[in-house]
Order: sequence, then structure tokens, then C-alpha cells
Amino acid sequence: MKLTQLFRNQLGLSQEMMAIYLAITKSRLSMYELGKRELPNVTLTKLAELAVFFDQHKGSEAQPTDVNNNQEQKLNEFIAVQIEDLKYKKLKEERLLDTMQKKHNQNIVLYKWAQHVQETNTTLAAVLMQQAIKGMEQNGLLNQTKLELKLEGIKSQLDYIHNLKEK
Repeated sequence: MKLTQLFRNQLGLSQEMMAIYLAITKSRLSMYELGKRELPNVTLTKLAELAVFFDQHKGSEAQPTDVNNNQEQKLNEFIAVQIEDLKYKKLKEERLLDTMQKKHNQNIVLYKWAQHVQETNTTLAAVLMQQAIKGMEQNGLLNQTKLELKLEGIKSQLDYIHNLKEK
């Protein structure tokens, strides 16, 4: 691998951007990387400067920059907002699940009462049973399970974001 390719990979630059830095055309850089041309001395001097830069920074940890610090601050703010949003969603879904479970139990009792009333008032019993069945379907185990799955998803997201915050 040619030195220019190595440096381009380390810096994440395209041939075009490297050519601009080296003050040569992209086609000349391409021909050099293919081994079909030599580079001018001025260009070789710039490559030597890059080699010295990489040699001086070899093995050292990347130092935080103002940009990195700014990104970290934005990330922390984003995480805080996400945590609050997920806590709100979790609370909302927990309340909805609790309400659904209570209504389901009420409808079970209503259904039993409708069965009891059926002996004396069949018309009332039919209306009550219909209402109870509708309520049990709306607040039944299937919908409760769907809500519990949604709640588990929210909890997983919260756990993940808390782990991100700790890093």
C-alpha cells in the first residue's frame, strides 16, 4: 500500500481531498498510488510532514477537543431528555395497564352478576352480558399482554439509555 493510501485511510480522506492537501491533481495522485508515476519533491515533503505527525501521535490517546466536549454535552442533554420521556411513557403505560386490569375484573364480576340476574330478568341479563363481554374483550388478556410487551420495551430502552449514560 502506498504511503498516500495509508495516510488517507488514517485520516478518512478521499483521493480528491488528499490531492488538494498535496497540491496535485487527483489523477496524478491516482497514478502514483497505482505505481505509474512519481510524486514531485514538494509533495514528498508534505507526505514527510504527515509521517512526522503520525509518528508523534502514534500510540497516544486522542485528546478531547472543543468539538468533542460540545458533542458530549449535547449527548448528555439528549440522554437526559430521553430518560425523562421514557419515564413518562412508562408511567403512562403502567397506569393504563392498571386501569385495564381493573376494568377486566369489573367486567368479569358484571358477567357473573348478569348470569345471576338471568333467572329473573332475561332482558336486563342480556344487556349486562353484552356489556360485560365487550368490556372483557377490550380489556382482556390479549390487550393486557400487548400493553405489557410495550411496557417491557420501554423498560429495555430505559436500561439501555442508563447504560449509555454510565459510559
